[in-house]
Amino acid sequence: MKKVLLFLSAPIAAVLIAILALVVFVNPNQFKPLIIEQAKAQTGFDLTIDGDISWSFFPHLGFSIGKTQVLNPATGFKQAQVVKFDEAALDISVLPLLEKRLNIGNVTLNGADIFIQKLKNGRSNLDIVKQSAEDNASQPKDEIAEKPSTETANPASESPWNVSLEGITVNNAKLVMLDQTSNSNLTLSDVNFSLSQFSFDEWSKAEFNITGKQNQQSFSAAGKTEFKLSQDLSDYQLRGTDIEAQFKDPSTDIKKAQFTLESFQFNSVSKMALSVNGTVSGMNIDINQSASIMLDKEMTQVKVQNMTVTGKVDGKTLPLNPIVIDMNSDVRFDLTKKYLDVTLKKLGVNELAFDGSAQVSLAPAIPKIVFDLHSPEINVDALLKQMEQPTSSTKSETTTKASTSKTSKTVSTQTEPDLSATRTLDVTGKVTIDKLTASNAKMQNVQTQFKVNRGVIDLQKFAANLYNGSVSANAKIDARKEVATYTVHKEVKGVQVQPLLKDVADMDFVSGTGNISADLKGKSLIVDKAKQNLAGVVKINFADGSFYGVNVAHEIRSVQAIFKGQKAEKDTVKKTDFSAVTATMNLSKGVMTTNDLSAQSPLLRILGKGQANYVNETVDFLVKTSLVGTLKGQGGKNTEELKDITLPISIKGTWAEPKIRPDLNSALDEQTKQKAKAEIERAKEKAQKEVDRGLDKLLGDKDSEKKDDVKKAAGDLLNGLFK
Repeated sequence: MKKVLLFLSAPIAAVLIAILALVVFVNPNQFKPLIIEQAKAQTGFDLTIDGDISWSFFPHLGFSIGKTQVLNPATGFKQAQVVKFDEAALDISVLPLLEKRLNIGNVTLNGADIFIQKLKNGRSNLDIVKQSAEDNASQPKDEIAEKPSTETANPASESPWNVSLEGITVNNAKLVMLDQTSNSNLTLSDVNFSLSQFSFDEWSKAEFNITGKQNQQSFSAAGKTEFKLSQDLSDYQLRGTDIEAQFKDPSTDIKKAQFTLESFQFNSVSKMALSVNGTVSGMNIDINQSASIMLDKEMTQVKVQNMTVTGKVDGKTLPLNPIVIDMNSDVRFDLTKKYLDVTLKKLGVNELAFDGSAQVSLAPAIPKIVFDLHSPEINVDALLKQMEQPTSSTKSETTTKASTSKTSKTVSTQTEPDLSATRTLDVTGKVTIDKLTASNAKMQNVQTQFKVNRGVIDLQKFAANLYNGSVSANAKIDARKEVATYTVHKEVKGVQVQPLLKDVADMDFVSGTGNISADLKGKSLIVDKAKQNLAGVVKINFADGSFYGVNVAHEIRSVQAIFKGQKAEKDTVKKTDFSAVTATMNLSKGVMTTNDLSAQSPLLRILGKGQANYVNETVDFLVKTSLVGTLKGQGGKNTEELKDITLPISIKGTWAEPKIRPDLNSALDEQTKQKAKAEIERAKEKAQKEVDRGLDKLLGDKDSEKKDDVKKAAGDLLNGLFK
């Protein structure tokens, strides 16, 4: 037993004696000149070690270095040192070295201060490192004096060293980076970092915290993670990652941004979460995101599944305030092909809801985007109402005889929308909407397909069901110039006019089945200017309907009663039926004009002309109505004496409240003319009879043919007298 103990203690004693001899006979400070010389040779910087290099014994053999500085070049830089630290310490276990195991104890760095500066001329204090590396690379290597023995083992075949690190601790470090070319000043202070025991293929834990400032921006961050690194550095894993940060500048105050990653491993699904709470440009943000991500080992494919984003953004500058977001999607990104594929399971923005897909190709010079979206319902009017924000207002006092009141007028400065971004787009989109409300018109099964390509917006298809009918359209906007131009073609077929007009313009004076076609063009997207620049032709064809607000048959009877000195009957139904209404309307400079308004019914023939100002939304039409059939069916009697009476009707006023009145003066003039014409006809007929009687007596039984010629000549003479 004693021999065994003696055998085991002999090498230990030898090692202890060797260590003691190393400590006693070797002064580490004698290596200072060598260290300084090598630092200069390898980096180009001057190194000064003000403190002593001393041995340490517990818990491992090691050494520590006192205050040390790496000096900047002599001139031009604001700080004398590139790097300086108060103390550095390193421990190494000796016995494991015999077994090719490098066990490094805790590495400690206290009070490190790093200073990097880039001058206005572009020169940096790190350039000297680059120059030194280039100089070393250009020097010829020393030739090997003799070839290695064939008996010498091949280093590549030797077993690798096992390296372990008990930990790294960095306390109160500081980094300053000055860039005078961009007037940027980055300062990292209170930098603390700790790493637990490290060994390849084993889990290690790291923690850090940092405070920084760059110009007017300030930030801080703290975090922790566990990681595992393979021996050949080709693979790594993470778990328990948790990072929390704050950021602030004159327009931003992120009070808390937190990122968590449960675990990470190549080709495996990892769960992550991100939350942001704070203020950005006057907007309060509270956003939460979570997802499952997977990255292949070649780092060419990224898959994000069940990515959910929920939160709220509110602020006075927002078009919608607040904005509530609820999204769920899957994302796949091919880094090699630069191709992004998004499946949108759900996107909720306030009352709006969408689903669909999108593909983005980033390889072309102008990224190509293709998407297909669906929404169950969109109310554009409600959306625009929420977005209304007056830009400025003025108050004026107006005094009337009845009362004195204060009114305020909203004055807005209208500018052309900036569409310059469309010149850098290549987008093809399809949008389907089950229910759509726009300008208070209610549509169903809306389908749109459009393309935006380098400044040209092409609405290739718009189709929808509209009030028991359909609407289809295509349009194009050319935004390649500052003021956009556009063309529109639209067709409305089989639409019930009365409910449409009631919803759109609060007008219900006409009913029937409407067919409308429009070919329009214009310039400017400012509403007022667009109306003034709008030009084109609109054709309407309404069938089987009624005009409400006036009973033309009753008005005709009233006019007839006036001529007879009778009292007009009471009007019970204020409507006039028609079988067809057609018109061709020409639009130019804010005014729509027509000269061929025509309405037909078994009772009436209506012809009209006039104009409607769609800038001021006023109308001025004169409609001439003639009775050509029976009054039965219009609440009247079957009387022939009203036939061929023409009644002019004036339609004037605003679109919302048009004033529809019969033009009695024109009617009376027309009636007087008709009566005078009838009297002349009766007088001519009577005179013709007397002339014929006289000629019969005068000519007697003479040749009938000659008598007819004489009567014809007398008739022509008589007609000339009654012209």
